[in-house]
Formats: sequence, C-alpha cells, structure tokens
Amino acid sequence: MAAWDGKSVVVTGGASGIGRATVEMLRGRGAAVTVVDRQDPGDGLKWTPADLGDLTSIAALPLPDRIDVLVNAAGVPPRPGREAEILRVNVFGLRAFARHALPRIAEGGAIVSMASKASGKWRENLAQAKRLLALPMDGVDRFVSDEGIDPVRAYDLSKECVIVWTKAMVGPLRARGIRINAVSPAAVATPILDDFMAAFGERATRGMALTGRAGRADEIAEVIAFLASDGASWMTGCNIECDGGLTATLEAEALGLTSG
Repeated sequence: MAAWDGKSVVVTGGASGIGRATVEMLRGRGAAVTVVDRQDPGDGLKWTPADLGDLTSIAALPLPDRIDVLVNAAGVPPRPGREAEILRVNVFGLRAFARHALPRIAEGGAIVSMASKASGKWRENLAQAKRLLALPMDGVDRFVSDEGIDPVRAYDLSKECVIVWTKAMVGPLRARGIRINAVSPAAVATPILDDFMAAFGERATRGMALTGRAGRADEIAEVIAFLASDGASWMTGCNIECDGGLTATLEAEALGLTSG
C-alpha cells in the first residue's frame, strides 16, 4: 500500500493556489481529500462549503469522522479595506477551524499551516501577536482601529501569529501524538500574486529579483506533503522557509557574509 492510500486529508483553501496544488498532489498519491473553501473545487472533489471569516459558523461545519492530515491553506491577501477580514480569516478562522477538526485528528496525525516570508519578524513583533491572539472573536475590528493596522501590517501580523500559534501548540498536541508545522513561502505564482506585488511594492520586487523568479504552487505543495508525511515524524513546531533562498540571501547581506 502506498504511503498516502487510505489517509484522510482536509485542506482549507483547497479550491485554488497552493491549497489546490496540495489537493491534487495528495489525491494523486492516494489520499482521500476533503476541500474546505467558499468555492466549489469541482473535479469530483469532496467539498465542504465554508467561509472561514464567518467565525460563528465554523463549529458546525461537517468533517470526515477521521482526519489524518489538516492543511490550513486558506487565507486573504493584503488588500486595502480588508484589514479586519485578513486577521479574522488568517488567524481566528485558521485557529477556530483547527480546534473544530482536532477531536477528529487521529494519533500520529499532522497539521500543516501556511505562514509566509512575511512572518519573518515574528520575534520582534511577538507582543503584538500575543495581544491579537488573546482577543475574543469579536475584538478584531477594534484592534485594527486601536493599533492603526494597514493591510500590509495586517497580513504580516496574521502570518506572524501562525508561527506563534504553531509553536505554542507543540506541547499540547504532542500529548495526543499529533505534529504541527508551518511553511513560509516567498512570492508564489498563484492567482493572488498581483495582490502581493501591489501591496508590498519594492519589498516584493526586490525579493523577486533576488530569487530570480516566483515559486510554483507545486513546489510549496511538495514541502507541505513532506511535513504531513510519516517521513517528517521527528519534525514538529518547525517553520520551513520555502523561498528560493531569499531569507538566506537577506541574512547574508545583513551579517556581511561572503562566499568563497
């Protein structure tokens, strides 16, 4: 039997982009995949319609009785006027859905969440991330106003919170034999790439120049598939930078490192 045969996988945001690439990859390897998305993924895929920005609806979403892998790929890009929505979906929706799914995740299971290169300063911004994570579900709009959150900061903060939450969950999930990890891509050629290029401006164009190209969705899906597999059984609490060497290049510049 192949490694993925009979495995039950749930992918949020699985109708497009990196989520869809992950769905296709794992389905092609024998997994039974359920897509959780606002859009119908088509192609005969099992679909649970859901809006992860509607936080009160998440606890009633139907799920498979057993889940071996949860991939949290749903997310909102940095668009003006959507600051609160970015935080609701990327942070509170992700966390609420994981909590909803957790009783069904089998021992030996795995959670993989989509972070981002944008989460790179999570340590410096830890206090703000902790303030956001401590809020009740209805506190996001006030938080955005009080802390002067613009769309770029909303997106960066949302992905910083994914890293913080992932690390905080290692201990509680270890007791149940469940691993949790995150993946941090740089720019990836998906339908929302233009949103990132417009929002991040020079930060995005310089990153693209340093890496030479945008990543492909299937390249990120391969990393997700590895973290979700038994081959990563000794990996939990990790954040894998899948960014074409962008982080390393910027660190080498900052540290004055030279080759040779």
